Amino acid sequence: MISAELQRLTAEMGKTSRKRIATLFLMIAVILSASVLAVYLLTLMVQSAHRKVSQDWETIDALTMALSAVKDAETGQRGYLLVREEEYLKPYTDGVAAVGEKLDAVERLAHQGQLGETLAISVRRLTDAKLKELYDTLELARAGKLDDALKVVHSERGKVVMDELRAIIEVERAEKRRQLAGALAYTRQLTDYRAVLLAGILAVNLGFFIWAYSHIRREISRCQSATDLAMRERELLHVTLSSIGDGVIVTDVDTKILFMNDVAVHLAGWKREEAIGQRCAEVFRIINETSREPVESPVDKVLAQGVIVGLANHTLLIRKDGSEIPIDDSGAPIRKKDGEVRGVVLVFRDFSEQKQAESAIRAARDELLAANASKDHFLAQLSHELRTPLTPVLATLTSWEVSDELPPAFLNDIQMLRRNVELEARLIDDLLDLTRITKGKLHLSPEEADVHELLQAVAGMYQSEIRGKRLRLATLLDAQRRHVKADPGRLQQVFWNILKNATKFTPEGGTIEITTDNSLDGGAIVIRIIDSGIGMTPDTLSRLFKPFEQALDDRVRRQGGLGLGMAISRALIEVQGGTISAASEGEGKGASFTVTLPTIEPASPSVLEAPNPVLASAPPMSATMNILLVEDHADTARVMSRLLKALGHQVKTADTVAAATDILRQLSFDLILSDLGLPDGTGIDLIKRVRETSDIPAIALTGFGMQEDINRCLEAGFDEHLTKPVNFQKLEMLVRRLSQRP
Repeated sequence: MISAELQRLTAEMGKTSRKRIATLFLMIAVILSASVLAVYLLTLMVQSAHRKVSQDWETIDALTMALSAVKDAETGQRGYLLVREEEYLKPYTDGVAAVGEKLDAVERLAHQGQLGETLAISVRRLTDAKLKELYDTLELARAGKLDDALKVVHSERGKVVMDELRAIIEVERAEKRRQLAGALAYTRQLTDYRAVLLAGILAVNLGFFIWAYSHIRREISRCQSATDLAMRERELLHVTLSSIGDGVIVTDVDTKILFMNDVAVHLAGWKREEAIGQRCAEVFRIINETSREPVESPVDKVLAQGVIVGLANHTLLIRKDGSEIPIDDSGAPIRKKDGEVRGVVLVFRDFSEQKQAESAIRAARDELLAANASKDHFLAQLSHELRTPLTPVLATLTSWEVSDELPPAFLNDIQMLRRNVELEARLIDDLLDLTRITKGKLHLSPEEADVHELLQAVAGMYQSEIRGKRLRLATLLDAQRRHVKADPGRLQQVFWNILKNATKFTPEGGTIEITTDNSLDGGAIVIRIIDSGIGMTPDTLSRLFKPFEQALDDRVRRQGGLGLGMAISRALIEVQGGTISAASEGEGKGASFTVTLPTIEPASPSVLEAPNPVLASAPPMSATMNILLVEDHADTARVMSRLLKALGHQVKTADTVAAATDILRQLSFDLILSDLGLPDGTGIDLIKRVRETSDIPAIALTGFGMQEDINRCLEAGFDEHLTKPVNFQKLEMLVRRLSQRP
């Protein structure tokens, strides 16, 4: 209840203080507004002067660049007339190409009023005349009439035109320089005025604020007595009202209970009349949930420390009937005006539902972790089981493709089968890549890479599919800065995904365009792949880079696939510092994909100088090797043995760890090729036994392709790791490399 004294003081403060303070703030607002307006107007004048300076510089630059382009063209003409070699015409062609753009810039400035229209017309006329003279002499020289060409040159027809062009441009540049000097002086003068104005405004505002502060402080001092009384009256009311819904106990400095609300009565199990006057520790009995030891009362802590305190977790309240409930609580001191503690307010709540929720969350989290681990194990096992039978199929198709024994009519069918087997392997890799990405374990091998060569390599790999649909592929690789620090294989994977989609969703006879440029600031390279295909709706674009979302679009679903390619592509690009985006004007209007990557200065030869980087980097074929092939899959063992023998190697096979160990005791080999999953153990077990006595080169062959699988093989003693289905060209390269090892 508010006292009469508080009402009187409050009324007095309302009559005298609010009006004065409002007047002060109004004055502050007026002065600040005037200051801001003055600075704003002067700033507009400075900006206008800066624009005039920029326009003069732009005019001078435009005239200079136009004259420079004509000079470049004249230099190329003179070089060609002297040596009559086409390569000396590059300055001429570059200059002619640039002249049009520069003259357009000059005429644009004339239309804007920065140049005279007559001057722009004269520059255009003289430039055209000069280019006509250059073109005529070059045509005569190309036709074998060098003497006639030289006569044109010596006639000074071009010199007269050039001298006149130089003269009018120099006159205009001199005038613009004069104007520029005046504009710069005017800009500096305005800038000085603005600095003086700002300093004056600062001084005036500072003085006024000091004066206003002193007046406001006096008003605050006058109100302090009323505020102190109001705070004393409000403190108990505020604490009590803010505790509605929780248990509230108020004690004096002797910890005797003065007040308990209904919630506190219910939680403690005491009647209010029994609890009032009791010491808090007798009513509010608390123990540690784990140790069962008594916990110090928060009321005692508040009285001892004079600050707000809270209980630690795992606290139980012992009710009067002996039952227990988990609680969460806090205590705060109640102070007099002079700061002396007059009591404690204790607020607590039943924590049972939260405890149950925490237990449920922990159980759900454990269940999710177990399910995720099972999923990862299942994917790894599924990958192994799917890859293993693909190895003999892919190896057989590869050998048929390069063989001269089969009829040529079978070649297209064999290539079709091989591509579909490789696609199956790519889908498996996509599933594993998605797992690596979600776990943050995506492995990259960054190096210097030429984006143009990567794009050309991908386009070459997909030529048969493009020709099969009679599509027109155009490449406009105009980027000057084209080298990046990235994983070339992963970049090829991204470009392949985009080109595959463009080919898949573009009808027969359509077009696909691949372009590059350096149009962004900072030297980035921008790669665009644009098709005339079925296009995308806004809904499709919103889901394009989300895993498995492809299945929701009927048009896309009919084409097949898991919907992982673009999600993986985004992760691969972003982890290498780039961006990827897609756009489409709608259904039937095609689509475009844009990839940006930061560029670097090339420091080493291109990574793709050879048509086939795998074979090009392989050392020359060595002499026949004795190879031990350890593989329990009969078809894989038979096909790989046949292919290795076809290369001139001697091959011995084993299908268990025990059989391989026995053979190694009896015979010596130059190389071991071993599967990991064997009936009586693993290839890891085998290589560990071998490494106890020998350093014979060894390659692991396995359907497990996660990075941890590769690391485990290399740490166990294998020199290389190949994931099934085995790329036979890569296997051949590794065999050659290891055969050269000393």
